[in-house]
Amino acid sequence: MAERRMISRKIAEDDRFVDMHPVSKLLYFYLVLNADDDGFVGSVKMINFLTNADQNNYDELLENNLILEPTKNGVYVITDWYAQNKIEPKIYKATEYLSVRALLFIKTNFAYTTNPDEKDIISPVDYWIKQGRDKKTPPEIQAQQYLEQFQETSKKVPRSVEETSKKVLAQNRLDKNRLDKSRLEQNRPDQTKKEKINIDKDNSTSTSSIYNNATTENKGNSGEKGGVDSGVNNQLDTNNNQDTVSSIFNYLNGISTTDIPKDNKRLADVFDMLIHNGYEIEDIQLGINNIMNVANQMPQYQDKQSLAKLLIQHLPEYTKQTLEQSSSND
Repeated sequence: MAERRMISRKIAEDDRFVDMHPVSKLLYFYLVLNADDDGFVGSVKMINFLTNADQNNYDELLENNLILEPTKNGVYVITDWYAQNKIEPKIYKATEYLSVRALLFIKTNFAYTTNPDEKDIISPVDYWIKQGRDKKTPPEIQAQQYLEQFQETSKKVPRSVEETSKKVLAQNRLDKNRLDKSRLEQNRPDQTKKEKINIDKDNSTSTSSIYNNATTENKGNSGEKGGVDSGVNNQLDTNNNQDTVSSIFNYLNGISTTDIPKDNKRLADVFDMLIHNGYEIEDIQLGINNIMNVANQMPQYQDKQSLAKLLIQHLPEYTKQTLEQSSSND
């Protein structure tokens, strides 16, 4: 734990701070002094003993937005931590409460917030920290850079192979499942000769698109019959994806106390994007589990609207992390 922390005069002399009870002020100083390098405090028993603080003092800090709503495990976050403290990269040590940090956003005044709808947000805190905790570049430019990066990521072509071994692994797993399914269909005793020919064509097209990225050329060279087969296959893929998205909604609502409707298009699009990018339903479910483990500790995410926003914002990242951890264990 560091021996020195900074408190800004702008905070200490602000009306919201000056008007507080003296014990609440002292409590805030001790929370800042004992916070880790990301402004998180996970143990407050000694602080309560030294300051004689009680729940009323914590509530006063919360009402004045000096701390965020604590988790069920009692992790407190200093709202204006990065507005007051600058820790050099060579001595910076990330918080151990990464699951809590993953739910936060950084604002243009470098304060924390849990509300993704606030207009003055730069980016999720995790992204901002990975970019070097930049406080020199104007916040508006940083926000634009994150928006461009997010939009570029969202434009990725379905089933494209990323330039990372984890994404390649996901693609290979998806292709293997499809190949196994095709072989199973070919071996059915009631399979007609005509159906076998169509399956062979589909397998040929799929293999070509995976290894040679030539899906468009194959469509151009196929005849009218091939176009009809392709249309049928695309319709089947669409129906399968819709069924999978529906089952993911069922799984989500089965493990949560909320009931997010299946017509939530933004969340459905996130599920569909993950499916198209090669993630299996088990990977997505594990990503949901990890988010729910954190959300259950945060009272502000107990309603269905807030939970849906949380999943929309963080599920792709959590699902990716789940796959990476699974791959490293293998």
